[in-house]
Amino acid sequence: MGRKVAVLLSGGVDSSVVALLAKERYPDAQIVGITLFLHNNWEDIENAKRVCQYLKIPHEVLDLRKPFEERIINYFLNEYRRGRTPNPCAVCNQEIKLGLATEILTSDGFEKVLTGHYVRKVEIGDRLTLARPKDLQKDQTYFLALLKGKYLPYLEFPLGDYTKEEVRDIAKRAGLPTQSRKESQDICFLGGQKLRDFLKKHIPPKAGNFVYKGKVVGRHEGYYAYTVGQRRGLGLRLGKPVYVVGIDAKTNTVFVGDREELLTRKVVLEELNLFLPLGEVKGKPLWGQIRYKTPPKEVESLRETDRGLEITFREPFAGVAKGQIGALYLDNRYLVGGGFIA
Repeated sequence: MGRKVAVLLSGGVDSSVVALLAKERYPDAQIVGITLFLHNNWEDIENAKRVCQYLKIPHEVLDLRKPFEERIINYFLNEYRRGRTPNPCAVCNQEIKLGLATEILTSDGFEKVLTGHYVRKVEIGDRLTLARPKDLQKDQTYFLALLKGKYLPYLEFPLGDYTKEEVRDIAKRAGLPTQSRKESQDICFLGGQKLRDFLKKHIPPKAGNFVYKGKVVGRHEGYYAYTVGQRRGLGLRLGKPVYVVGIDAKTNTVFVGDREELLTRKVVLEELNLFLPLGEVKGKPLWGQIRYKTPPKEVESLRETDRGLEITFREPFAGVAKGQIGALYLDNRYLVGGGFIA
């Protein structure tokens, strides 16, 4: 039978190029394209199948719909019910795509699992962690901050050393059937519908109050349709821009305020996942990131508390939302770990 290597194929250009690179990197292994069946992603499965036919490698579908619904869709809805802002992609990477899938595949005899994430796997001392990739515009380390370190020995990320442009060039030169497929920016299980419409279907809308400086200034259709830091779509006429500064799910209240009220230098991370021990990085230059596209800021101090890891930044962040992921970096390059913002 020989060695077996799995490539997680999503039907996009990135993972298709990974399958191509896998054939070059592991010439003596059997390369198998694996597509995760998570929801109604039939199109992804078809595209992945076409890539495998083109590359003359076997294609298999791993049906994870039940755990995906239980662990990701239910988590997503429950976080909104609590008035928090979930990050389903980061939790899906941890729980399903790179967690459960790696567990199943390695127990099935696959020695490596390759994926199209733009990250680098590196060794610091005797520990494996993830580093920002060559293409910083595509950096996905933030989304992998919750990934359990025990999976890293089995995972490979070939695209960490390429730019997106180089990946597209490789796909074109190789004539891959997915070479011009556009990237999806949406949450996969929304199926093209607006987030607000999806939430309305699952959480019955109930009118509540907008409160500004202790006074009711308007009505809304349900707190879950808002997130901390939001300015647009509030429908309030207060003669100046106001922002969502807090949400109380129990009373169905959305608190709005001025921009200064959004600024904070302190963040607490709960359910901390660490690649590198805190004892080894304290005193070294650390950086933190509180949303995917929000630039990281330098850490002033770390303090372990009963609630979680309290991080104080040198400069304030605006619009830190409970439930989002906080990621911690050494030298703004290497993932120390991550957790949920409490």
